[in-house]
Amino acid sequence: MALEAPFITREDGTRSKKAGELVYEGSAVTIDANGELALAADSDKVYGISKLDSNNFRDFAFGEFGAFGSGQLTVITSGIVKIKASVFNQTEVDSSTTTASAPTTVALLDTAALGAASPGAAIYVDDAGLLSSTAGTSKLSLMGKMLSYDATAGELEMELLPMPSTKQSEIEA
Repeated sequence: MALEAPFITREDGTRSKKAGELVYEGSAVTIDANGELALAADSDKVYGISKLDSNNFRDFAFGEFGAFGSGQLTVITSGIVKIKASVFNQTEVDSSTTTASAPTTVALLDTAALGAASPGAAIYVDDAGLLSSTAGTSKLSLMGKMLSYDATAGELEMELLPMPSTKQSEIEA
């Protein structure tokens, strides 16, 4: 599981996902010009954090190969969340008779930048689409602030802003 929302959060489950976009649980998403959810980048205002996967292996938005599902994703738009790398495509096997295949892991965090940051640091989406404490040149992708980062577990606990913001001063205490 890449995302935990054990605290009170505000969610929006009414947005359609852009067809063909690979969105992972815990990914930062934005709303594109067509009003559809897409992965956020450094130059985008962030809408929130995807609560569901929509990738080639586990697509809860459209269903396997687009055969079922609403095509919509639930997005956490504000609150406190814990995020770590997305791990999927893991098959449980009998280790005495079969060798297990390695699961697919998708990085969601800039671990180097987050490891050097302190609690209260602003969290942005960087140019690679990772959550980071390093701002890009436009600073449009400001999402919230770091509450804690556990480097051993690779887990970021952060507070999402209730509305997209472009000013770091709006989240500093």
